[in-house]
Amino acid sequence: MTESSLNKHPLAEQLATLQFTAGLPDGVRDALAETATERCFAVGEYLCREGESTPELFLIANGHVGLDMLVPGRGQVRVLTLGPGEVLAWSAVVGNHGSTATGVATSDVRTIVFPDDALLNLCQTNRDVGYLVMRELAKAISRRLVATRLQLLDLFEEQSPS
Repeated sequence: MTESSLNKHPLAEQLATLQFTAGLPDGVRDALAETATERCFAVGEYLCREGESTPELFLIANGHVGLDMLVPGRGQVRVLTLGPGEVLAWSAVVGNHGSTATGVATSDVRTIVFPDDALLNLCQTNRDVGYLVMRELAKAISRRLVATRLQLLDLFEEQSPS
């Protein structure tokens, strides 16, 4: 075992295995790990609620989280299910503190949590980290938009008269 691996933050190794952070350089993952903590949620617990402030970014390490949105005339509708390596509550990091969906654990979930103030500070003070994190966030948002569009097409097809 090398001295550098002895000094590595325990979360840095986990970050190396998750889609959102796996492609980042070791130094960036190390810096992110220094700002992060772990938090677990049981089935049915809410990670965030649509319209409410969520001052942290969640990276799902294990388990699944359903994303529900309030649809007029239909109530809460599951639009997507997220799994390991996916991010949740990214709105806080991009300056919009109101969650765009409700995130509820559909299984026991373990997350790596980044407080938005610490993450934003890291991204602003270390522009290399900031660029790489925001690039990965843009990729995640793009994947989410495509998945949500496909889910919405299914939702509208269910409503179409035959």
